[in-house]
Amino acid sequence: MFSIFLRIAASLLITSTACQCETVKTKVLVLGAGMAGISAARSLNQSGLTDFVILEGTGRVGGRVWKVQFGGKNIDIGGNWVHGISDDNPVWEMVKSYNMTGIVSNWDSIKVRNSSGHDVTSQWHTVLVSLDEPSEAAYDLAVERNATGQPDMPLRAALKSCGWNPTSSMEKAVEYASYDWGYGEEPDVTSLLRGELDPTPELYGESEYLITDQRGYVYIIKQMAESFLAEDDQRLKLNKTITTIQWSDDGVTVTTKDGSRYTADFAIVTFSMGVLQSNSVEFVPGLPNWKREVIFRVRMSLYTTIYMKFPSKFWDDDEYIVYVGERRGYFTVWQNMEAEGLFPAGTNILQVTLTAEEARRVEAQSDQATQAEIMAVLRTMYGAGIPDPTDILVPRWGQDPFFRGSFANWGVGIDDEGLRKLQAPVAGRLFFAGEATDLAYGFIHSAFFEGARVAGAIATCVGGGPCEEGYQPPRRGCTCPAADNFDIQATVDNGSCLYPTSGGDRIVPFSTSFYIMVVTAFIWNDMKWH
Repeated sequence: MFSIFLRIAASLLITSTACQCETVKTKVLVLGAGMAGISAARSLNQSGLTDFVILEGTGRVGGRVWKVQFGGKNIDIGGNWVHGISDDNPVWEMVKSYNMTGIVSNWDSIKVRNSSGHDVTSQWHTVLVSLDEPSEAAYDLAVERNATGQPDMPLRAALKSCGWNPTSSMEKAVEYASYDWGYGEEPDVTSLLRGELDPTPELYGESEYLITDQRGYVYIIKQMAESFLAEDDQRLKLNKTITTIQWSDDGVTVTTKDGSRYTADFAIVTFSMGVLQSNSVEFVPGLPNWKREVIFRVRMSLYTTIYMKFPSKFWDDDEYIVYVGERRGYFTVWQNMEAEGLFPAGTNILQVTLTAEEARRVEAQSDQATQAEIMAVLRTMYGAGIPDPTDILVPRWGQDPFFRGSFANWGVGIDDEGLRKLQAPVAGRLFFAGEATDLAYGFIHSAFFEGARVAGAIATCVGGGPCEEGYQPPRRGCTCPAADNFDIQATVDNGSCLYPTSGGDRIVPFSTSFYIMVVTAFIWNDMKWH
């Protein structure tokens, strides 16, 4: 009998040692410690709502803003640009306040080489100028279609209709650098309306600042966190992989891989669209169809910046180097990390970016295979005698279970209603925020604003103000006050307005009466001429 008790005691000891789980009750759960999550938590704290817990699956703060050591330098392998140098951009304000080093990107500092290694920069500028008119026409088309309520279309279709149909290797390289390199995907799958009408340039200007500060871009997120979190603050819990999110009208319960359970009145989900689409986190019950459908309509771009360390520098001194080969998007855009204002001379680091399918292909192969491909391209540009790199860094954002991609690229046809669905909470308890839920999707400042937005909504609700209950479909009806069936609550007119006829004895739909009036006028004019 005594041995049985010993075995039970030993079993309980092993269980308690293996399970480092906890049960926590709080007011708000913030799921993710990237820019959106930290911005949300900071905003909650500033509003006086300090009863929250941040759960982060990795062992660090920052999310897709990540600093690693490579080639004797700290390298940002995720977000590394400030998009829009303006005092109205809070991210730029933080970068300025911390005196973070970097340079304003300069595409005039460029060298273009073809597959024979010849300098074809002059041809590049000629083709680039030829894209100006179609590009401006596509923008004007986007403005017109948006203003008149016409449906979205692929950027590719718009460019073709405006006279741009690239066939040569140079034209394809110019297009790639102009569109793919920014969106992370081809014009074929990029939205005309959402891509061309991105509010960021209008709000903050078109200049971009490349961060090279050795504290890393993540420094601004860390400083935000430190402004409200004490050292070893129990409100930040790292290495907590979320497996299940159970929600109801009463609140949210989150379970993590280690068996811990966290219960709250509200939760803010800041996962990337790639994670939400992967089903690696189970929602119980499943998310409503209106939320799931719009999540799966958002495309998750893959943007892979590959770094190489060489024993010596052999490439051009310009900031950008473009390779014009036969294969579109194949190691096309390079950045000289020793360009003026970046790393010091002798750093010997070169960077090349791949996007979309090329990035996915490279993620799936070995670094050695990727290095071999890169060196074949470099040797066509600079000769067979150049040295091999001493090290290579290939990020794999698409394969990382905590991210499943780099940033969002809204699919064709996501309209204002789609945006409302992305931003709307579920059951007034489960909120969503991140770079993908903002009209200016894909940027770090977008994540900043979205985190603050949902935190403000929750703080308002907790403080006794109006609470966001969830997505409400637009009410369709007659929106004209002069009509007999005017619906004061209607937000979308459905053409059903009814107006009394001149005789006052019957009522016809406006659309029908207008049709009758036009047809009568046409017949009357026709009779006069005959």
